[in-house]
Amino acid sequence: MDKLTLLQVSHRYDVDVATLHALVGRGALPAPTWSEGRLGWEAAEVRATLRRLGLQRA
Repeated sequence: MDKLTLLQVSHRYDVDVATLHALVGRGALPAPTWSEGRLGWEAAEVRATLRRLGLQRA
């Protein structure tokens, strides 16, 4: 799986870092997890969540 850090998600999906923090705080985006020596999210998980929230085109 493709593990993405906060900055990678922000850049790849053109979402502000502050918005990502707010989404995690509200529980709309799961908290990032440690795996493979990196703190972040699985790409598919983030993509699905952002689409559902209307922050990314399908």
